Amino acid sequence: MKRLLLGLMALWLCLESKAQVSATDIAPLRLALTTDSLHARQKAEELLKKDRKNPDLAAAIGSEFLRRGRIEDAEFFYDKGYHMKRISPTIINLAGDIALSKNDQQKAEYYYGRAMYFDRRHPDAYYKYARMYAKKDAEKAVEKLQTLRIYHPGPQIDMRIAEIYYESNRFADAARTYASLPIDSLGKTELTNYALSYYFMQQFDSALAVGEEGHKRFPRHPAFNRMILYCNTELKHYDEAIAGATDLFQHSDNAELQYLDYIYDGYALNGLGRYDEAIAQFNRVLELNKDRKDVVKAIADAYETIGDYDRAISYYRQYADKLEGDERTPYEEYHIGQLYYQKGTDERQTKELTSAKTEALRQADAQFAKVERMRPDSYLGPYWRARTQMALDPQTEKGLAKPYYMKVIEIMTGNGEQSAQLTESYKYLAYYYYLKKDKREAMKYVDKILDISPTDDYALRIANVLSAG
Repeated sequence: MKRLLLGLMALWLCLESKAQVSATDIAPLRLALTTDSLHARQKAEELLKKDRKNPDLAAAIGSEFLRRGRIEDAEFFYDKGYHMKRISPTIINLAGDIALSKNDQQKAEYYYGRAMYFDRRHPDAYYKYARMYAKKDAEKAVEKLQTLRIYHPGPQIDMRIAEIYYESNRFADAARTYASLPIDSLGKTELTNYALSYYFMQQFDSALAVGEEGHKRFPRHPAFNRMILYCNTELKHYDEAIAGATDLFQHSDNAELQYLDYIYDGYALNGLGRYDEAIAQFNRVLELNKDRKDVVKAIADAYETIGDYDRAISYYRQYADKLEGDERTPYEEYHIGQLYYQKGTDERQTKELTSAKTEALRQADAQFAKVERMRPDSYLGPYWRARTQMALDPQTEKGLAKPYYMKVIEIMTGNGEQSAQLTESYKYLAYYYYLKKDKREAMKYVDKILDISPTDDYALRIANVLSAG
């Protein structure tokens, strides 16, 4: 008899726990919290008096207060619901939510665990537990959701698992999980996360395919128009990218435009040869974000991408000047040097060493000299000074690069390094001494090359010429 009574009680509790609270039930409270916050608690108590035995209603009311940061009010209604005769996982979950709002994760985990123990089929505690662990232990979160799948088979749980992977930056796992689901079962949020997972992995073809599916179903959703712009630009499908930009800028609902939207549009316009329009888009970015150093750097990178080195240098200097203290490193000086070097060696307009190119290379050398002073133990400064001097002395008539390549050799052999930069240094000196008709010195460096790479074609050819002479 006792077992029968316990069974009936469990059945009664289970049936009672199915009670639902709709948005309509708590609409008066939401209105009061918006328009008359001072008297919202009074309104909530009046609302609860109409259904004194419903802990789900108490939990819904407490959650509304908690959502607005009113923890004491949330605790008050948790206490009301907790002391009602019927046990409910929703009221236990509210206790977990309150604990989490106080950064007490251990207590939150305890309450979510109690809610799951009380009703193993009720999904909310599983979801809350998983979200709590999403970023610090994704596997633990996923394991809990896989337990829930036993009671709720179907795509909904896998969507949550994919979401956990996405939020923990495990994009490959997220994409794989989304790909296992019927595409028609994915809504706006799932399709957005699915596309972005591929985008962040730089799998632009796959990201574009998902973005186009999202665009087909939700043509005015900015996320999918944005994905079409970004991915087509990365894939150099510039006409399609411009079409995506038009949809994003002109045919999207509630599009909160980002500076990358204008950057990508500028890249696409540049790809089509519409340079003035591209520059206008880059300037638009600065108008919207003039105080953000990351935006200034993005502008510099954009101009570098399209080969406008003067503007790239100007904006990169502005970016570097915004860095403070330890933020500014030798890398900034190196990158400015690289921009000058690219300007001085760019052959798209002319292969000749013009006065403008010569000046750019001198500026590059000055920047690389700064790197050399800042990092005397690194080969990077002298190596790029050597390459810059080679560009100023393309026929190796003056041997301008010689002292810098010798410095590279000194640093790299001192560190026991054997790399392409060391081999390049030996090749330069071998050729330099070959031109000077100093066979002994030339062969010394040829031998050093062959010690590193016995089949090096360049070294073998010089060796044959020297032997024949």
